[in-house]
Amino acid sequence: SRYAEGQMLSVPAIRKDGAQISVEFTIVPFTGESGQMIGIAAIMRDATARFEEMRTLRRQLASLAPKPA
Repeated sequence: SRYAEGQMLSVPAIRKDGAQISVEFTIVPFTGESGQMIGIAAIMRDATARFEEMRTLRRQLASLAPKPA
């Protein structure tokens, strides 16, 4: 993978009911005694509320910024 072990990744996703959400996840490989990868675990969480909050805050900040003359 081009991502470092334990790095948090953020992607859009679609729930089973068709709703679009934002998820964050970490992938951790498991290796055997020989060092060969024998499995992978992924820990995922729905980050939609946090993403929406950040989007709202960015919009509010942009509206407060002085406009160029």
